[in-house]
Amino acid sequence: MPYIHWKPEFSVGIERFDDDHRQLFSLLNQLHMSMAGRESNSALNLILRELNWYAQTHFTAEEVLMKRYSYPELDAHRVQHDRFTEQVTQFCDYFQSGRNEIIVEVSDMLREWLAHHISQSDAAYAKFFRLNNWAEVRSLPQALVSYANFAVRGALS
Repeated sequence: MPYIHWKPEFSVGIERFDDDHRQLFSLLNQLHMSMAGRESNSALNLILRELNWYAQTHFTAEEVLMKRYSYPELDAHRVQHDRFTEQVTQFCDYFQSGRNEIIVEVSDMLREWLAHHISQSDAAYAKFFRLNNWAEVRSLPQALVSYANFAVRGALS
């Protein structure tokens, strides 16, 4: 049984971003299930890698979209993304150094992110986009995700 469920009120109305957000729900559910099993270390390793990739690609796509349409809260939103990315990097470092007990901290951080960032900060940009160029915005995200993937791969190579 899932630990946390996606609800329609979490939707930002941009399918690609909603799919990414659903993936976070899935990762938290996987993490929670692994806590009860014996595979928590391998699950945590996989989840941390997924979170790292998510932070790089999803955040880049959101921020490019926000910049393109002059979202007034872009800087504040970027700060939240940077904090999340720093936390994930720190968790990866802890895990690599043998601190496997961070699984609870990772779970708490993800639950907090889902409860606050997506339902409040992302909801705010969704409202802005609905009022400004909504039809155009809804057609762009896949191209932005492709750009974000390309940009991240270039930065990592």
